[in-house]
Amino acid sequence: MSRALPSTAPPAPPARPVSFDTLYEEHAEDVYVWALRYAAGRSGWAEDVAHDVFLKAWEHRAWLREEDVRGWLFRVTQNVAFSALRRERTFRQRIAELFLPAPPAETQSTPEAALARREAVRSATATLDRLPGQERVVMGLKILDDLSQREIAHLLSLSEGYVSKLISRAQGRLLAWGWEVDDGSP
Repeated sequence: MSRALPSTAPPAPPARPVSFDTLYEEHAEDVYVWALRYAAGRSGWAEDVAHDVFLKAWEHRAWLREEDVRGWLFRVTQNVAFSALRRERTFRQRIAELFLPAPPAETQSTPEAALARREAVRSATATLDRLPGQERVVMGLKILDDLSQREIAHLLSLSEGYVSKLISRAQGRLLAWGWEVDDGSP
């Protein structure tokens, strides 16, 4: 009968928790560079993704360990970037549906049609961005989030009359800039 020999290797040291300050100092640049790969050159977008990654790191700091933190940060950066891209695509689709007529089925798949649609969405988004702050927020809630004037007033702690006035002003500006918005109002 054979007997196992006792192990001569020392026991592995316990995994050490990560100091959040150290984690940030050592990995902030890497996370930003990883996010920039998904950002199509938009540094502000990459900064937002990096910010969200480090918020998640803060939330999970109790169980993060030095040995595996880099891989974890990479996976989280990838997941946060993909989620942001999905939200952005959904937002652009809503803008396109609201401001642009649907192209005929035979021209939808051509590269020229895709480019024209992308440019039109970019133009519509830029036009919404030109609205003054409160008008932009109210119009976004109305046409993109499909909220009623009452819901907007409650959400923003404004009177329904003031919300109506902001919507009317915003629609007037958009019309003057060449955009007609059909928000489904009677």
